[in-house]
Amino acid sequence: MEQSKSSRKVTVEYTDPSGIYTVISEDLQKRLPLRNLYWNSATRPLRSISSLHIELVQTGSSASSSDPSERVNSVGRHGDAEYAEDRDISRDNRPGSGVGVKKERRHQIPGLRQTPYLKIFFLRCSDVESYRATYRKQIREWIKGNTLPTQSTASVNTQEFHDAFEWLIVHVVLPDDGRSISRASTSKSENRNGLGGSSAVVEKLRADFNGSSKTAVDRVSLVQITRGPQTGQNQVSTDGWEDFIAKTKSLILSSFDLRVTQYEEDIKEREAQMNIPGWNFNTFFVLKEGLARGFESIGLVEDALNGYRELAVGLNTIIEGRDDNEQHREHFKHFTDDLSATLKNALQSEESHNGEDRQTVTTNSVTHDRNARENRHILGANILDADKKPFREMILANEISVFDFQCYLFAREASLLLRLANATVPSDDDGSASGAPSDIPSKAASLESQNLLLLAEVCRQAIEFFSAAGRMIRDDLRSSVHPLSKGHTSGSPTTLTIFDGPIEDIIASWTYSACQCILDATNVLSLQTQLQPLLRSLKPTEEGHAHANNYFGRSTREELPRRTSSLPKSTHASPKPLSPDEFPSITSLDAVRLLPPVSSQTGTQELAAQHAELVVLKRRIMVSVGDRSTDTSIKRAILAGRLSVSASDLEYISLDDTSSQYGRPDGSAKVSHGSAANGIQGIELNQNLGSESSFRQAYEELTVMALALNVLGGRRRSAESLTRDLAVIRYRLQDYISAASYFRQLSSFYYNNDWTRLEVPMLDLYAKCLKHINRWEDFCRIGLQIVAKTTSRPTLPPTSTELQFQNGPYNVDHYLQEVINISRSLERPVSTPLHLHFEGVHLDPYIRHVDEEDGFRMSLQVRNIMSAAVEVQGIRVQLVSIEEEQRRDIWITNQGPDLLQTGLSVIILQSTVTCPAWYRVERIEIRSANIVFTHDATNEASFDGLATSNGIPQLNSTRVLVWPDEKALEARLSLCKFIYLGKPRSIEILVSSGRNKVSHGKLIVRACSAGLRLQTAETDVVSRNCLILQKAQAGNIEFGALDAQSNTIFRVPYSIESDLLKIKVRVEVSYTVEGQAYQYSCIGELPIQLPLSVNVQDSFQERSLFSNFKIDTANSMPMRIGDYRMDSTLVYQVALPPLCSAPLTIFARQPLSLVAKIRQARPETVNTQTSRPPDRMLMLRIKYACVEHEISAAVEDALTEALFKSEFTDLSRLLVTVLGKSLRSSLSLQDLETVGLLGEIQTSSFEQQLWQPVLNGLHPDRREKVAKWLTNWQAENSAIALPQAIDSRNVLELMVPFEIPEIPIVVTGRLETFNCGGGPGEGRFAAMDHSLLAELSLSYSRHWSKSTDVGSESYALNITYEVHASPEIWLIGGQRKGHFSAKSMQPKPAKDIVNRKIEK
Repeated sequence: MEQSKSSRKVTVEYTDPSGIYTVISEDLQKRLPLRNLYWNSATRPLRSISSLHIELVQTGSSASSSDPSERVNSVGRHGDAEYAEDRDISRDNRPGSGVGVKKERRHQIPGLRQTPYLKIFFLRCSDVESYRATYRKQIREWIKGNTLPTQSTASVNTQEFHDAFEWLIVHVVLPDDGRSISRASTSKSENRNGLGGSSAVVEKLRADFNGSSKTAVDRVSLVQITRGPQTGQNQVSTDGWEDFIAKTKSLILSSFDLRVTQYEEDIKEREAQMNIPGWNFNTFFVLKEGLARGFESIGLVEDALNGYRELAVGLNTIIEGRDDNEQHREHFKHFTDDLSATLKNALQSEESHNGEDRQTVTTNSVTHDRNARENRHILGANILDADKKPFREMILANEISVFDFQCYLFAREASLLLRLANATVPSDDDGSASGAPSDIPSKAASLESQNLLLLAEVCRQAIEFFSAAGRMIRDDLRSSVHPLSKGHTSGSPTTLTIFDGPIEDIIASWTYSACQCILDATNVLSLQTQLQPLLRSLKPTEEGHAHANNYFGRSTREELPRRTSSLPKSTHASPKPLSPDEFPSITSLDAVRLLPPVSSQTGTQELAAQHAELVVLKRRIMVSVGDRSTDTSIKRAILAGRLSVSASDLEYISLDDTSSQYGRPDGSAKVSHGSAANGIQGIELNQNLGSESSFRQAYEELTVMALALNVLGGRRRSAESLTRDLAVIRYRLQDYISAASYFRQLSSFYYNNDWTRLEVPMLDLYAKCLKHINRWEDFCRIGLQIVAKTTSRPTLPPTSTELQFQNGPYNVDHYLQEVINISRSLERPVSTPLHLHFEGVHLDPYIRHVDEEDGFRMSLQVRNIMSAAVEVQGIRVQLVSIEEEQRRDIWITNQGPDLLQTGLSVIILQSTVTCPAWYRVERIEIRSANIVFTHDATNEASFDGLATSNGIPQLNSTRVLVWPDEKALEARLSLCKFIYLGKPRSIEILVSSGRNKVSHGKLIVRACSAGLRLQTAETDVVSRNCLILQKAQAGNIEFGALDAQSNTIFRVPYSIESDLLKIKVRVEVSYTVEGQAYQYSCIGELPIQLPLSVNVQDSFQERSLFSNFKIDTANSMPMRIGDYRMDSTLVYQVALPPLCSAPLTIFARQPLSLVAKIRQARPETVNTQTSRPPDRMLMLRIKYACVEHEISAAVEDALTEALFKSEFTDLSRLLVTVLGKSLRSSLSLQDLETVGLLGEIQTSSFEQQLWQPVLNGLHPDRREKVAKWLTNWQAENSAIALPQAIDSRNVLELMVPFEIPEIPIVVTGRLETFNCGGGPGEGRFAAMDHSLLAELSLSYSRHWSKSTDVGSESYALNITYEVHASPEIWLIGGQRKGHFSAKSMQPKPAKDIVNRKIEK
């Protein structure tokens, strides 16, 4: 039978009577394989074939004449094949006439042998005469012997299309054969002109053997061999080769198309007969596989792979229904002969070695394994070799078992995938036929030439197949012991059980070797390049380097795969155990995970992950075989690698929680069957099981290899699982430093995956390692994790703190007290999550005030779920303000040490800090010794009102309202009531001591607005009931004692560096009452824009000055003027009109006009002053109040008075403050103007939601009562009148300084008439159109000048005047302009003024 490698190539048979092939073979091989072929089928889409490898065989050679039918008939039960008849050559060369028939027996099932697609006749003839005399007859006989008669029946032609081929005549011309021709297609006219030679021979060949029709195929080609570098000859030679290659491609594709068409028709016909009795799947398999092999030979590997996958599905369908269908049962053997023989040898070995020691058994088993190397397929070492058995002959003879059938299908599919991946298919003979290049990748193949994704797919399919193969081998071997009869066993279950041990050993041996075979076949250079640094980092010794080289194995695939074990080659019985230096440390392991990839080739990560699974499978097999062993040392080594180990043999806890019976689906108990070497068929596996040290070393090396592959493959969880195995082994070897390094990584891994049953034993070992190396801080942290994992929660079924594993308790009760005691010696505290140790944590969100104490209290409920009581030295809860602009926090703490018993406890927490605002819970801390149980509420998810997180309510959604008690100390911010324009302004801080007798305190003032500068060093106390002790430090003011019920006002100047409308100031008052420290904090926002604007207009007379002051609102807010005044000085006497009604309300459109008459008190001294006296500056003082402030004060007073008469006196500061802020933010300008006009405010205009936010901060028991009382109060006080007089608390005084302007001279003019009618006491009148005599009198004064030169009488001033009148009314006669000197005043002439019109 042909080798499977032959299906990779297309066979081309050639006949060479002239012996010319040896001359042209070198040039021909340079042009192979064929490139860029395109197959266009009628039933399939266009296929592109990048390269086509051909195998040239000579007619009559062993390669061309080998017929497997003889061997098929030796085992088959089929008749002889039909023979074809000879015929003459027809000139009408039609498609299909090239079908070749051999004078040989051909099996009736198509596709069983590999026949040529093309037959070539090489001809060397230099003249036409020789051709006519000899070669024409020879060629005609060659064609006659390789074609069918045209009159053959259609059925014969159809059957023979399975081996369809084409033929081609190649005329080879050598330099000594005469004159060269210019090209193969020389025209007939040139031949008639007597050119002759090779050109004439080619024309004769075409005339004799090509068809005469227009569609006839040209089957003649000319190839010329030249010598020397002549350009023309080289060109002719090149044209000849190109023509020959093109015709070879076309004819091969033509033959392939005929074969595919016939195969598809036959396959469709056989599939339609599937349900007919007598239908044989094996025959159908060979038929359809012939089509798949045809695709493979032509280079369409994907189509071939699809064909094999369809056959695999069909085979599984047949196997599943085999027991129910009698006709399919006889098509398969019930067991495999080789497996049965292996089981028999294993049983004989068990009997012969019964009673011998382990070392002797191992040595004899190795010898037995070497003697049985001919049956290498049992070991699975050549699982990819489809030619290790005559599988196809066995299939045709119905003498193949299900296991062999599945192995053959897997080998074929894997080989096709490897070919697609440009990898090597391992086989016993990987040589190529002589003269035909192999398609196996060369050593120089680049990294990018191999498809690593397909190699990973091979590994994945192999892992799936190995799982099914184990079950098939088990059923196969059991059937060989008790053959099946109608689907039932003839033996009892007890009889079958005694063979389970050897059977499982054979399965393990087969799977172990098969895994290594797949690793060898899919190993590539790119994976090696990235894996070597990882292995060298994990095993930084020479042994580790050798281990990497052993894993990689051969660098090429040109030889038979050898065993490239990842285990050591040493055969000594007791290798020394690994030292801590030879084992990977945590530093190196962390560095490995951060190593960048050496190559970015696609698929490296996937391939590494699949390789890791294969290595883990090898390790699992080795452990399963050792677990069945009776050798106590091997069992001890296995237990050393397991996590939960006590005095008794505990059950292994697997990561994937699978059965611990290692492949036993029935879950039956393990039975020892003597030595593990009874069925072990491998030197490597036997060496690994030779002793405890060799097993442990092999186990570690396989684990390290799998870890490196998982890291490279990006499988973090698998890597963490393998790290756990390494850590446990290091712990058992008392290498506590390395073990602790591994356990450190695993702690977070198990915690995040919530694997408690595995995590607690791992943490226990970790804690013991830390205790041995004196790392006490880490010991406390891990001990707390152990305590958390062993706590019993009320939401779960009650369990003991002793976790019950398979065979015994796991006691961890001692960790709690041990951790607390050790923590006392630590330098810094150890934090642990609160929810791991306590549940039911609930903070009462409603504060409570205590008599005779400032601050507030809250209650905290907590449930201790640990096994013992915990003494805590401190419990703290952090409250953070909700406002984002200014973060404020309050810590509430317990009063002293508390003992939290197991169960629910209630702790009273107290705060001495009061800062009115809304808060949320930020953090909870419970401290015991140096252990801090913390809960950070900022990491919680959104709260829906009832949801909890890890047993703790969503505390970050808990809102707490904090306000001061009515009798507690309080601080308020306000602007200074006296505003002096032109001087720095100040803010006032009112500190009310309440019931407290303060011994001393400190006032901290901080600016919260950009550009605000507080000058605390110039702070004064307005009320003289307190002393300032220290104010040198910026922002800090220390003051002395304060009496109870006293009010102290601190005045702090400020300045601003930018235009601000409002300023924010934070005030903190730290004070001490009877040795107890308290703190009050608040933030105030103050508008600093002046609400009034004052404008003045002066009018001078000779002795008096009239100043008109216009007082208006600056921000359109209505104001009430309580009083104004301007005091006289030594220089000026001021007269102001009295305020008609006090207070006077002014609006934006109704300002106040005020006229002041100012006279000089001593005019004779005005011009003689040499400097300005201090009393020349006048001061206008205006007392006013904003209507908005008066509204707030009136409403607050009304509410305060009502609260003091009710049971809610303690809520006065809270409700009054909220009401005042709400009023100032809700009243519009129109509302203020309305109140200013009517003098009262309607409480019905208050929003209904005014009280809702503050009521939410009260306890539900009081919430409804307060809401009802506020509603009644609002109804009873529907209108609140403003007081008639301005309250002194709201009065502001604005002082506006101004100076009388300097005027050098004041000239006064008077016009007096003479000829007007009317007597004394009567009105004066004048007639129209009559002249009116008038006299203009001018006078001047220097009283308003402060300059000594200009104001003196001797200083002359030239003054010009002009009389103006309306020309439409008056006609002025006489002198209208004039001038005079200010030294002396002369009388002016009269002027005639004629009244022309009546003044309208």
